[in-house]
Amino acid sequence: MARALEFLGELRPAFVAHLAERMTEALCASTQMLADEAGYKAPVRTHSILLYLLDQRTATLTEMARTDGQSHQLLASRLKPLENLGLIERSADPNDARRRPYALTPAGRAEAAAIRADIGAHARAMDDLFAETGVNLVEVLDDALEALRVRSLRERVDAQLAKQRQAADGGC
Repeated sequence: MARALEFLGELRPAFVAHLAERMTEALCASTQMLADEAGYKAPVRTHSILLYLLDQRTATLTEMARTDGQSHQLLASRLKPLENLGLIERSADPNDARRRPYALTPAGRAEAAAIRADIGAHARAMDDLFAETGVNLVEVLDDALEALRVRSLRERVDAQLAKQRQAADGGC
């Protein structure tokens, strides 16, 4: 089996983001095809938002971004199509004029409930993939993100460059 970027040899780990993006695109394309076949209107990259609002009933952009660990800008770009499709709406909070939470519309509740009913099969299919590969990607990604939160890639690269310079200087 040919592996992507194999020509890079020992440099291949430096391109993990490229490989992860390929994985993301492959999974999202497959999942979108399944969602389209099921008749869902919402893009698959917004399904977690619908499920969150189904559970929470209302939430602001900030609350959702904090829970999901996404940037406000990215989340806002994912909320707009849901508004345009009539699946979510924004309203004023009667107790706080500054707070403008999102909530599911009746159509959004129906779509979110249908997604929730179907998503279990997707989770089990991923578990099957993890068993086949011997790698639980969810755990690996969580661990890697936490490790990068504690010590950034920048810090790690700087440490490697310092080791390189020290070795080139004869270890002095």
